[in-house]
Amino acid sequence: MFKQIIASIGIGDAKIDTKLNKKEYHIGEQIQGIITFENLEGLHIDHIELTLFESFKNDDETSEFSTIDEPIAQVTLQPKNGETISFEMDTKNVNLKDDRQYFIKTHVFVDNAVDYYDEDEIIFI
Repeated sequence: MFKQIIASIGIGDAKIDTKLNKKEYHIGEQIQGIITFENLEGLHIDHIELTLFESFKNDDETSEFSTIDEPIAQVTLQPKNGETISFEMDTKNVNLKDDRQYFIKTHVFVDNAVDYYDEDEIIFI
């Protein structure tokens, strides 16, 4: 069921995988997936945030950025060593647009260390 690995973050020997049950979703459909953890010994992860954001062209000619990334939905997870965590992200109240790209970003908050990030595209049909 969870065949779409969208994010895999390595922290030393530790590995954190974000997996969706599919890569394409219908507008308004709930995004579902799991996060798996391996070898977290000696590493304290405070929490993990999964954020859905849209990316679109920046028309402001005075800006140095060609695109704008806007967060539109988020879920926060509390991991435990060796645990698999299921998650759901509601998109019913999100106004998705055809001319935008959408990404899921995994942000791992590690105590007393550098945080880790990964992001991958998600497609709405």
